[in-house]
Amino acid sequence: MAKVTRVLIPSDFTIDSLFFVIHSIEQSPAEQLDVILVYGNKSSNSISELLGITLEDQLNNLQSEDFLKACQMICHRYGNRKLTIYTDILGSDNLNYLHHYLRGARIDEVKIPTDYEFEKRTRHFFDVGQALLSLDKSKQKHVSIVEKPGTNKTGRNVLADLFFNKKWDVNY
Repeated sequence: MAKVTRVLIPSDFTIDSLFFVIHSIEQSPAEQLDVILVYGNKSSNSISELLGITLEDQLNNLQSEDFLKACQMICHRYGNRKLTIYTDILGSDNLNYLHHYLRGARIDEVKIPTDYEFEKRTRHFFDVGQALLSLDKSKQKHVSIVEKPGTNKTGRNVLADLFFNKKWDVNY
């Protein structure tokens, strides 16, 4: 049985960010691929927010229906590669926190879009890619961090740009 490769990709949970995800999937030689899309949102100091707002609540607020449908369509498109896409929120840009997150989630590779400008969708947003690049080499022992050019924003948040420009057969 082939080993599953786990790839972490910073994301702002917009359709535009999925162009880089598709490019990363197409460039990966792995047969089985778990893609973890992460958004950086520092934890609040408010006790009511810490106790009352769960990870699921935050994800529901950040992910649009179009984004979720696009993720499902990407999984179906690359179904022969046993692809799964997960989303998560990193709660701190602390280097120790990031190191332990990478180890705990068994991340094999981090792919960071170099020229993509993330959309600040929350008050406590931080750029996950920049935070991960600041990890020193000793904390990156088993994780390969790769910077690649991203895709510029289209300015439109539509699924058609994501799928029909690729000339894929997509049935709804």
